[in-house]
Amino acid sequence: MAVSDEVRAMCIALFAPKEIDSALRVLDTYDGEEADRVHRAVVALSSGDLYRLASWVDGVTPPLDQLFWIAGAMQPDATEKQVAAARWLNSFYDKHRLASPEEAG
Repeated sequence: MAVSDEVRAMCIALFAPKEIDSALRVLDTYDGEEADRVHRAVVALSSGDLYRLASWVDGVTPPLDQLFWIAGAMQPDATEKQVAAARWLNSFYDKHRLASPEEAG
């Protein structure tokens, strides 16, 4: 499913210019239920990190209520539990990141 204009704007705001097209292609790999809402959630949770975005998209499984609850961590009225869950999952994804050639040196 093609991403909405809102999601495209989120990608432009969060990702480095050279990563925007890649981010949009990653989002295109998810075409399940509530795709636009899922796209908005995973872009927000990725915080502009392409690897995290791919990890979040890969990890989307029904029921989606958990994903949407965790994505609430990115809102001003987030609970401590939501913030902790989002931080924990992002640190898990970061820990399992494969080093890119640039990072490996």
